[in-house]
Amino acid sequence: MAPPNKIEELAKPLRDATQALTPGDFETATKLLADPLWDSLEAHYWNASHPLPVGARQALECYLHLAKTMWHKAGLGQSHPMALYKTTLLSTTAIQTALRILARIYAGCNLGYCAPPHGFWRAVYALTGFIVSERFTDKQARASLQQQSLQLWLMAWLNPLSLAPGRLPVAVRLVGILSKTCSYTMASPTHAGSGLAAADLMSDAPPMPFARVPAMWEPVAPLYINAQDAAFTIRELATPPSRNAPSDVYESLLQSALQVGLTTQEMQDFVRRAMREFGYSNARAIPRVGRQDNIKVVAGFIDCWSALQSQYKTSPGAPGYTACSAVVVNHSDGGFLLRFDLTQPLLSVGTLICLRGSDAEPWTVGAIRWLEDNDGVVMAGCEVLCNFAEARIAQSEDLGNHSPIITYQKKDVTQILSPFGQSEPTGVSQYYVDGACWVVAVAAEIGEDWQLKTMLDVTNEASN
Repeated sequence: MAPPNKIEELAKPLRDATQALTPGDFETATKLLADPLWDSLEAHYWNASHPLPVGARQALECYLHLAKTMWHKAGLGQSHPMALYKTTLLSTTAIQTALRILARIYAGCNLGYCAPPHGFWRAVYALTGFIVSERFTDKQARASLQQQSLQLWLMAWLNPLSLAPGRLPVAVRLVGILSKTCSYTMASPTHAGSGLAAADLMSDAPPMPFARVPAMWEPVAPLYINAQDAAFTIRELATPPSRNAPSDVYESLLQSALQVGLTTQEMQDFVRRAMREFGYSNARAIPRVGRQDNIKVVAGFIDCWSALQSQYKTSPGAPGYTACSAVVVNHSDGGFLLRFDLTQPLLSVGTLICLRGSDAEPWTVGAIRWLEDNDGVVMAGCEVLCNFAEARIAQSEDLGNHSPIITYQKKDVTQILSPFGQSEPTGVSQYYVDGACWVVAVAAEIGEDWQLKTMLDVTNEASN
């Protein structure tokens, strides 16, 4: 990670070019947005654990400061907080440039797990409302501008999924595919399968996945994404076609994944997680119960395995894991919203965690699905995987290598959490556990340093 003076040195060309912008010079602003130095700044904080180390945080703050300065210098609006000048709405080119700068800001925030600046979504909604209204007279440009704003909404919808290492280019490709078949509507879609996101245009809150709109939501100016046509694309991606019937959409997404180093399995894992956010269920309300409970949390596969193993030790001794404190802000049937006050980098999207309230309680196993980092105060959305799990040892098919695994039951099926490695088999494999041979399916999900598999069958006992 680069020291602070290196960050300043890296950012200087962007800073000089941004300061030289004049109001209305949208062509220069657009060219500046494509400068590879933005990507270089992102690389200094992308994929870091949170809270961000000092150098990474400086790179993120520098990135956001430059983007907000560009917003102001180009004559689009105020930067602290972000606000839109009414004059911006008088020019199609200005609106297009504004959307591009907002997209650049949101991409940087996505990679840094931080919320966008105050006023960001209010600016997005002001542009969106103007584009879809009758006041916008440039009919030829409406379709392309609407697609640009839709992509911002969809990146918010995919936000928990777009942050994992390597997934962002695939998320961007998926957003590009879906935005072509989506549209805005003021009438609420009938169910989650035909709606992707919803927002109150008078708020400064990000769009919500439609499947999670509260039953008591009372917006002043509601707007929804109608995804009736996108639903067919989503279903197609959820069930990849056979090789003898190729799908342009599926192949396009797969090619994007392969280009950034993801395997077919990892790409399919990402798509499955996106399907969950799409939410085909008609049940839109997810009750959340407010709490302020102090808990202990263990992070990382090996530490989680050690914590689960320690539950069955009767002799005293130092634990083989490190725990930290967190507060449960609220919970639903499927997970928790946790608040961490951390001084050292610890969490990232996809981190496996164990949590419990007291030493007398069993560890609950979960996975971090999204993060928001505000100067060391990290808010984390955690999905519960199971409430009762066992730490065990498995041997490879040749009875050679030993590996820690975590097992639990879900709907009478044994689920297996194991370390993830790039050399993992791509098909059905075998584990030897407690003298029995387990037939194990290919990974259904891949996390930060773990993978989730399902046991298909138990066959003959392993020979000694």
